[in-house]
Amino acid sequence: MLEVALAGNPNTGKTTLFNTLTGAHAHVGNYPGITVERRVGTRTCANGETWRVHDLPGCYSLAAHSPEEEIAHQALTGRLGDAPFDAVVVVLDATNLARNLLLLVQIAELDLPVIAALNMMDAAAAEGLDLDLVGLAADLGCPCVPMIARKGIGIPLLEQAVRDVAGRRQVKPSLVSVPSAEMRRAIEQARVVLGDLVDGRSDGEVLWWLCSDRSIVDRLQPGLGKRLELAVPRAQDPTRDVRRQVTESRYARIDPIVMRRVRRVRPRAQTPSERIDRWALHPVIGTGLFVVAMALLFQAVFLWANPAIEAVDHGMAWVTGLVHGALPPGLLSDILVDGVLSGVAGTLVFLPQILMLFLGIALLEDSGYLARTAFLVDRLMARVGLPGKAFVPLLSSFACAVPGIMATRTMGDRRDRLLTMLVAPLMSCSARLPVYTLVTAAVFAGTAPVLGFLSVGGLVVAAMYGLGFLLAVAAAFVLRRTAVKGGGAPLLLEMPPYRWPRPRNILRALKDRAWVFVTQTGAVIVALSVLLWVLMAFPRFQLPAEELASRQAVVAQTTAPDSPQRVEALRVIERDVERRQLEQSIAGHLGKAIEPLIAPLGFDWRIGIGLIGSFAAREVLVPVMAQVYGRGHDDSDEAVSAVGQTMLRSGTLTPLRGVSLMVFFAIAMQCLSTVATLKRETNGWKWPVFALTYLNALAWIASFVVYQIGAALGYA
Repeated sequence: MLEVALAGNPNTGKTTLFNTLTGAHAHVGNYPGITVERRVGTRTCANGETWRVHDLPGCYSLAAHSPEEEIAHQALTGRLGDAPFDAVVVVLDATNLARNLLLLVQIAELDLPVIAALNMMDAAAAEGLDLDLVGLAADLGCPCVPMIARKGIGIPLLEQAVRDVAGRRQVKPSLVSVPSAEMRRAIEQARVVLGDLVDGRSDGEVLWWLCSDRSIVDRLQPGLGKRLELAVPRAQDPTRDVRRQVTESRYARIDPIVMRRVRRVRPRAQTPSERIDRWALHPVIGTGLFVVAMALLFQAVFLWANPAIEAVDHGMAWVTGLVHGALPPGLLSDILVDGVLSGVAGTLVFLPQILMLFLGIALLEDSGYLARTAFLVDRLMARVGLPGKAFVPLLSSFACAVPGIMATRTMGDRRDRLLTMLVAPLMSCSARLPVYTLVTAAVFAGTAPVLGFLSVGGLVVAAMYGLGFLLAVAAAFVLRRTAVKGGGAPLLLEMPPYRWPRPRNILRALKDRAWVFVTQTGAVIVALSVLLWVLMAFPRFQLPAEELASRQAVVAQTTAPDSPQRVEALRVIERDVERRQLEQSIAGHLGKAIEPLIAPLGFDWRIGIGLIGSFAAREVLVPVMAQVYGRGHDDSDEAVSAVGQTMLRSGTLTPLRGVSLMVFFAIAMQCLSTVATLKRETNGWKWPVFALTYLNALAWIASFVVYQIGAALGYA
């Protein structure tokens, strides 16, 4: 089996090529002990040969100034435990070779067998560019394969190129840096300091240690960065600095090659993307289009997913009834129906909405519009101290704060990254959707649409998302001037061309997200649902013998066994037992213990039970409320919306309390996975504890203000 790596700049189509090569035979995970995502897949070629394909993190340079650049280098040099690569396919944007070739040169300097995959040849032709591929291959000293990865064009040529270079470790000198005498002295001085780290390795490996960010070097080898600075100090004259000379030397070889081998056969015309951007990036029109796009996304999440939600709800009700009827009454039946199946239903019923949200974000990203949104909000974000690059992690946090926090690793400035991580949990993630849906389905179910077609519930949900974003901006403004001073790097962003989203890529992304949600989030929800059922079911409550006898006597007075009066009398007894069971259970005692703290927010001890569980995972609130209110009712109350209606009828939930609950959930940090991710990304407990404290305090204050002002105005 050949080990093949895919490397390249962002937005060159590298991951598209990976998907084309591996199809469904790929999996996503993290590098061992490292939080940077890795994709590995297998490909069976036309001749039966098998590849293991590694999609390396996208980066503009190997000199490490971000975790992605560090991991790309570590993977290429075998420091992560992978087998040596037989070929490294460097995916190049054919319309921008001058920038892309820097990465290829750096990889070649590591004495690795490289292949230049010139992707987007159709875009190059559309721009009037003619590439001399034969001459380019001769100048670079490696195969040059023309490709259009999104259409699968060029795959047979790539297979042949990989077979040609596999196992060859020699690279032509034309591609490798020829250091000056001054650079040679610096390399030899650095080799002495690096010692065993570079024994038997190329000059390119030495230059990587010499040119990478000192903080990364020190993390890999404590104290090494300082020793390198002492051995090869930065020159007072910038033109004499070895690190600058290395970059200039590389471009001194790249630029003449591009000038010789890339010819413009006709004047460059304005591209369709540029014509669209005249409107999409307009300060007024572009902002309006952005607002419309976001509004449509939230309406889709709230309305268009309803048929699928109803189908899942009916399916789970059928399964629950089947299990309930097949098992005899007892502890096993209760734990399966009220614990396990309740947790499963609480997971699956919101999967359509979560997938709809992921679908919207995937379409924005795959079409090229996502980068434009970062540009549109950069000016606003810069005023509060957030860099424009923070927008993509924050937008990702609308789906889940965990990948949003992990996405900050592409940000170069440590303080910018920390600030973005601290405000990312304020974005309304998909885990909050169940709570928003529970409240809006109960409170706004019969409200007439605004303008005849806009759902009030959808507008309220959009308002909750807007609240989270505005609070994130406000929190960033305060934190930048207090806890996280400094930073604020300017936005450097590449605008990818607009493209039609590829259904195959979208479907694969949705499948991966669904699997992660069901297996990871769903497992947590089910486990906590069972735990909360135990807390609500024990200690077991039984009516005192005298009270039970008197109640049975009342029921016995009904002459017709199947009369409505008898059925209702039995239900009254059952509901009273359930109420007293819950009140005297462990969960009831815990809810009552925190009731004085949450009563000013309009919440009672029953909602307190849900809040306790939701601090492990926000989604747990809905199945808990279903357990608290849904047992012992008729079939129509099995739906989540009916649980909200039951809360409404009982007085636990009112319009004002519902809004207060949504505001609390929009702000509070109630996710152990997010806390764990913050701890891992900041290498300590200081910032996770800080985030947990300030976000939950802010949530309490905001919910308190909403409820108390509403009560004072007579809405209680």
